[in-house]
Amino acid sequence: MKTNGNILITGGTGFVGTHLVQELIANNTPAELIHVTTLKIEPQVILDQLIPQTNFHEANLTKPNLVMELFELLKPEHIYNLASFSSPGLSLEKKSLVLDINTKIQLNVLEAMLNITPNAKLLSIGSGTEYAPSPSPLTETSPLGPRNPYAVSKVTQDMLASAYYASHNLNIVRTRSFNHIGEYQPKGFVIPDFVSQITQEIEKGLKKELRVGNIDVSRDFTDVKDVVKAYALLMEKGEAGEVYNIGSGRDVTLREILEKLQQLANKEFKIVADESKNRTGETDRVTADIAKIESLGWEPTIPLDTTLARIVQWWREQ
Repeated sequence: MKTNGNILITGGTGFVGTHLVQELIANNTPAELIHVTTLKIEPQVILDQLIPQTNFHEANLTKPNLVMELFELLKPEHIYNLASFSSPGLSLEKKSLVLDINTKIQLNVLEAMLNITPNAKLLSIGSGTEYAPSPSPLTETSPLGPRNPYAVSKVTQDMLASAYYASHNLNIVRTRSFNHIGEYQPKGFVIPDFVSQITQEIEKGLKKELRVGNIDVSRDFTDVKDVVKAYALLMEKGEAGEVYNIGSGRDVTLREILEKLQQLANKEFKIVADESKNRTGETDRVTADIAKIESLGWEPTIPLDTTLARIVQWWREQ
């Protein structure tokens, strides 16, 4: 489903949004059609070179009138709703805030779509954290069972999107995206937290050990460059009302990740267990079953080692 109309990427100046813009441009989407929202207009090292300055829109998406005005202005045909409060760990400290922000953003975007662009197509981004813990790979029909406020907020967004599809026949496709990693991801997530300490402190001789929580948990990590290819594919081929897992289909322990990072570091360091860094309610193992999106022609292609090497190099340059 290609479009000659405007494309709106909410939260488009963030980690995933930046990669998504790069992916769309690489696939010959005209730059003048791509619009991104941000809470504050400020220089963007990557995006300023890719899309016109007039296509950056400063907008607090928790304000319904501002979202309506944005939709009236752009009348987007494709909407990638990436904007959210997205830190599971921080959500434990700011429970009310994460629930309030993520619910309002989703509701406001859905209402604007319903009232202004009912023929548009929306990709609603959910999370693998929505599922109940399971030792087996999680399918789209696996039971939901969120274990932190962020995950609860993503279930709320997911169900709102499903309800607007069912009640109003809107063209809404949903994802449940598992851990994705790459350049531009800020601290507050496990991989950039590890790598930033290695490159900014250990490699500079400021410390000789990395203090960590439970590193025997396993997660399903996918390169963000593969993830945004999945998003673009779902905008083209995803079926309205359906939800698709996006992941690698493989899990790896944080211990294995750290061993790979030790090999990439240019200085040796010790890994030291610190119980104060353990997360409450953490799931032991998370793996996505990705057969459904694979049936559309997508599969992850970038090896984990390649992704980690790229992340380390990016952090060294910061």
